[in-house]
Amino acid sequence: MKIDFSDLKRNIATDVALTEQQLLDYAQKTTFDVQRDLILATPVKDGTARRGWHATAPAKPFEEGVVENQVAYIGKLNDGSSSQAPANFVENVVERYSSNGGA
Repeated sequence: MKIDFSDLKRNIATDVALTEQQLLDYAQKTTFDVQRDLILATPVKDGTARRGWHATAPAKPFEEGVVENQVAYIGKLNDGSSSQAPANFVENVVERYSSNGGA
């Protein structure tokens, strides 16, 4: 008796590709969701700090997304220098995504 596993092998490859695509879709969505939430959490005077948030979504499965803000005073805002947002608003947003898989 001979058992041919070629169909199983093809199905596994298809399943792996599908899973990798789902992982990539999730990572991309989460990257942009974090960016959106950081924009909304950032205090506003003239909008510069809010406009400073930039996201780079992963291009392949298992890559990490990046959200950054190069505005010189974003650290001071995050330290609580504005009455419009609590101190550590950046960490609060990131924690929501890291602790429960998204808001």
